[in-house]
Amino acid sequence: MAAYDELTERFRANHALLVAARDRLQAAVSAGTATGEQRTRLDTVNELLTPVTAAEVDAEGNVVEVRRPRQFLKVDPEGQGRAVEVLGELRQAKNVAVLVPGMGNSLDTFRGQADRGDLVRAEAGPGTAVIVWLDYDSPQGLAQAASKDAALDGGPRLAEFLHEVDELKAADAEVTLVAHSYGTDVAGEALINGARPARVVMTGSPGIRKYIDEAADFVPSPTRLYVERAPGDYVAYSEWHGPDPATFPDAVRMATNDPLANDEAVSVHWHNEYYRTNSEALRNIGRVVRGDLQAITTTATTRTTETELAPLTSWGTPFNHLAKTASAVYNGVVNLTHPHRHPTAPPNTPTAAPGTPAALPDAPAVPVPDDGVRQAGWSSVERVPGERESTARGAGVSRGGAHRDHQTGGRGR
Repeated sequence: MAAYDELTERFRANHALLVAARDRLQAAVSAGTATGEQRTRLDTVNELLTPVTAAEVDAEGNVVEVRRPRQFLKVDPEGQGRAVEVLGELRQAKNVAVLVPGMGNSLDTFRGQADRGDLVRAEAGPGTAVIVWLDYDSPQGLAQAASKDAALDGGPRLAEFLHEVDELKAADAEVTLVAHSYGTDVAGEALINGARPARVVMTGSPGIRKYIDEAADFVPSPTRLYVERAPGDYVAYSEWHGPDPATFPDAVRMATNDPLANDEAVSVHWHNEYYRTNSEALRNIGRVVRGDLQAITTTATTRTTETELAPLTSWGTPFNHLAKTASAVYNGVVNLTHPHRHPTAPPNTPTAAPGTPAALPDAPAVPVPDDGVRQAGWSSVERVPGERESTARGAGVSRGGAHRDHQTGGRGR
């Protein structure tokens, strides 16, 4: 009951905060003094205040449409803006996914991230709640994304939030941290700072830290790391912040394409397509969230095979070498100008920068178990004879206002 009261009060308080922001912005518009940014923010706040229409099952088992206010655990309409929204019933959920967006996001792009959350929730199936967590200053542009600053600031905050979720959710519910692009940096720092979800999914990651080249370096047992890298994902190929998690020997590398699934299957390429409906990338994310781990399909393709232009010719590896050289130059400049900011060695080594988070307790590398996970190449998937894929889906949700591309989150990643 205490958790119920706390959630209800927080939802109401943040709704009231949005109403107050709307009234202030509307007054500026009516007075003719509003800037272009204020007019855009007014549109955003109005959209956040629009109730969602959800399909739910009533006590008699009938599917009915209901309208309810959106559920914000936190919202800040000032500046770049931040928001943390709950999709579904957090207190009753058996599985909880916490979605961490990447660069280019703000309150004005939050709609697209909420759309992604709805897709993950639907794919994971009944009994799933998704929390879209944008409580950090998402880098705006490549210059900011080159820096680890936003991740180093946001990671501890995310770790604290995940501990908070443990108090708000059902006692037996499992939490999966799902992060994309720069969001994987934030998630990695959260794990280094004590976050303990049951599972972690990283898609299109630019790396965690320069010295981290396996999951055991930052993911504490028994938490498992699941990774996706789509063919042509230049962000993952860059390894700007560290080795690509898709190459970690103790991570589960999930397939993003499954051409044998059915005629409606879609291909996933490049950096912003991991949440495409009917894609193997989204299906595998849903499987991890609901704990259907034996249904996961995996792959072991390389940058070379994924970016082959002609026999013995590909662009992935040359791009990787160029990006790593540029990253080394960038980090050299950062180390000269801000020597204590970016950790470049494990915290328990003599060269660790002052203020670097304490090392994780020693934990053995997590081997990939022989648990029936299916192996898949980029262009083919091996099916277990007689095995059926789960087709469970969650209730649909319709949001008011103009639709934004859920692949790019409006303009964010």
